[in-house]
This record gives sequence, structure tokens and C-alpha cells, in this order.
Amino acid sequence: MTRTHARLAAGVSLALATLIALAAAQGDTTPPAFDCAKISIGGASYDISSLKTSTITVQGEPKEEHPSTIRVDYMVNPCQAIPIPDGELKTHCKAGAWVCQDIKVIEDDKPKTLFLKTIAGSAPATDTTPARDVAPTVARTEGSNDKEDKTDLPWSLTLKGGNIDGRDQSAVINFVCDRSVTDAKQGLALDKYDNDVARFTWKSISACASMNIELPTSEGMSGFRVFLTVFGVLGFIYIVAGAAYNYKTYGARGLDLLPNLDFWRDFPSLVSDVVRSVWDSVTGRATSSRGYVSV
Repeated sequence: MTRTHARLAAGVSLALATLIALAAAQGDTTPPAFDCAKISIGGASYDISSLKTSTITVQGEPKEEHPSTIRVDYMVNPCQAIPIPDGELKTHCKAGAWVCQDIKVIEDDKPKTLFLKTIAGSAPATDTTPARDVAPTVARTEGSNDKEDKTDLPWSLTLKGGNIDGRDQSAVINFVCDRSVTDAKQGLALDKYDNDVARFTWKSISACASMNIELPTSEGMSGFRVFLTVFGVLGFIYIVAGAAYNYKTYGARGLDLLPNLDFWRDFPSLVSDVVRSVWDSVTGRATSSRGYVSV
């Protein structure tokens, strides 16, 4: 095999290795971690990271449950698991909870926690239960597309992963753009808890959107498309730079402007030689050291 053939074979091998690596990378479908500072819905971007700094507690309405009064409160953090301060483990759900249901009994006007139940959150697997994931998902609220001001469209955040007595729990937070609410600790209200779903409405300036033009990124492209894009850009640079060099150095015109023109004219036969050589190697018909083909 000539030196030119060897270089071509090396180039083909490198291209194949690149394609395989890109395909393997594309096969990794692990979703990106939820970032409440970079939420995107229909071309609009949202940043609710200001609501991450402190956990908000929503007090429920007291109900008479003879002989006591019961109140159900909720602790909510839309961005991360609720932090548990030192010494307050008994007043918080287990680590990993994003939405915590706090059932209290009120005696002599003093609330006391009876039960703490995780409505949404993540938890590792145990001997008796599988691992649970909060799996945050965002979506446009139904019927909101009719509004003229697209930056004020309401949207929702759904959090899962809770379990009470074998029943899956979840929380749905409907965010409403309200520029008059600038305090992160205000604007959250409980709508209802029904059918194992806690529903909230959160009015805040943080729920307002900024409209962006979303450009495609490599995250939304297949490995093969990424390869073709890179290959095309490099090929364009190769042709333009080579043509400029041939024109300036040799005064070339027409087809003579193409870099390595003789090589590309011989390229089909070179490929044929490489394929034939590979085939001979696979089938055991490779040439011997004397240049004869084994029979």
C-alpha cells in the first residue's frame, strides 16, 4: 500500500471513530438537571431563582375535628429540596422533599405537628421501596395562549415523587405574572389538595417571562448531524483557504483553484484501492511479502 493509500485509510478510520463516538454520546439520554433560573416554554424564558432562597410556608384553614382543631400547612420550595436547619429535623419532612405537608393539631391556640408527609421530592431506594424522583416539568397553563401579552402567560410547574400510604403524590404550582408582587416570600396560596395532588397558585414578578429567540444547540441535534455540521464547516474552510492560496501563489483560475486537484481526481480510484485492500485482508487474500496473492 502506498503512503497516499495509508493516509487515506487513516483518515477513513478517524472519521468512523468520530461517528461512533458521537453516536455513543447521543445515546446518553440522561435529562439535564432542573435549573429554575433557566426555564424555557415556547420561546419565553423564566427565572424563578429568587424564590429559591427561602422555603415558603402556606397555612391551611383550621378545621374542627372533635375534640381538637386540625390545620394542614405546606412547606414549598420550587427550585430545590427544602433545607433542614440544624435541630429542626422533627419539624421538617425527610431530606429530599420539595413540598412537605405538615398536619398540625391546635391546642390552646398552639399548633403542634402530628405528621409530616412528603408530597413531592426525591428519595433513594430502600429495602421495601423503590427510588423516587421529583422530576420537575413545566408547561403552559391551558387556555393561556389566548392572551395578547405573551410575557404574562401563566405556566405551571409539576413536582412528583411523594408517597402516602402507597399512593403517589404530586404538586402543581401555577405561576401567574404579577409585577406588583416583588417579595419572594409573598404570593403563594394553596388552591386545594384533592386526589393526592396539592395545587398552588404563585403570583410573583418572577413568574413573568422575557421573550427570546431560541437557536438550535447541539443538545437538540443528533450525533450524526453534529458530525455533518463540523465536517461541512471544515470542508468549506479547506476549499476557501486552498483556493485563495492557489490564486495568490500560482495565479490559478477555474478548477485549478481547487486545492489538491490531482488528489481529488484520483480519489475514486484511491478509495477503490483501500476498499479492495481491506476486503483482501478480511477474506485472507492479502498479498504476501513477495507481492503475490495467496491461492
